Amino acid sequence: MVSSYSQDQLTKYLHHLNLPSKYAKYTHNPTSFPKTEDALTTLFRCQITRFPYDNLSVHYSSTNLADINPQNIYVKFLGQDGNEPTGRGGYCLECSIFFHHVLLGLGFSVYMTGVRNRERIDGFPQGEFKGWTHIVNILQLPNGQEYHLDVAFGGDGATRPLPLISGQIFSNLGSQEIRLIHGNMSKQTRSEQKVWIYQYRNSKEKEWNSFYSFVEVEFFQEDFEVINRFTSWDARQKGNFWVVGFIRNGETFGLPLLEGEDTNNLVTEDVYVIGKIMFVNDVVKLNMGGRTRVIDSFNTEDERLAGLKKYFSISLI
Repeated sequence: MVSSYSQDQLTKYLHHLNLPSKYAKYTHNPTSFPKTEDALTTLFRCQITRFPYDNLSVHYSSTNLADINPQNIYVKFLGQDGNEPTGRGGYCLECSIFFHHVLLGLGFSVYMTGVRNRERIDGFPQGEFKGWTHIVNILQLPNGQEYHLDVAFGGDGATRPLPLISGQIFSNLGSQEIRLIHGNMSKQTRSEQKVWIYQYRNSKEKEWNSFYSFVEVEFFQEDFEVINRFTSWDARQKGNFWVVGFIRNGETFGLPLLEGEDTNNLVTEDVYVIGKIMFVNDVVKLNMGGRTRVIDSFNTEDERLAGLKKYFSISLI
């Protein structure tokens, strides 16, 4: 499979990321971008701190259906030729399909696959794994190591690529830890058919809990067109409006930080995820690696649109 994006489009994308200088030099020759874990991690973190996870396309469109055509996603995120990037992101299918074509264009070996989520009840995943409602990318580096890449799972998403190594634990934002387990769902009748399960715990003292499962089977654009019809409808039915953006070190200007919340805000060549900002319905929340707190709220639609502009530089007008 080839990327839907041209080299000029990829150059515009890499420029928008504001990459560290050791990677920015590849901006005008995208296919030469290094195929290493360090380079992939930097690219991943730049992606999730530039393109927010949101469902605005479902709530603010005439069709209430997200458009997941790769070229249309590119224009939505980065604008037409000659125009500035829009500041927009999208929901899981939009962001991950977009990133998939970026990775293909940069010369990575990568494919997409479907994901079975568990239902969140009072904010926590519970019950059985549901049907295909999410997406991740599986990438293989030249050294043979494979990675799970999820750039659009909201505030509990991984902040780095996760190698497909069962049980390896990684620190996520704050005290949260994450891992992948190669095992089975409880409802499976064929135990030999292993799945990968994305798990988290919010501190070392907590029990592990499972968010979703996926398999190493390639899904295609046509598969996600089917999934998109359900997930767009489901998001509309639930009625929740949300935007989630990860915050990069050195990019906290204008945020109402408390004392001690800027301790990780180091301006270095390396890219770190140090916080997240979440706009859910009429409330804006901030988490800088500790407790989540409300920093703003709105009462009218005009105020909500102004809030999108203030906190995410998104204009829907």
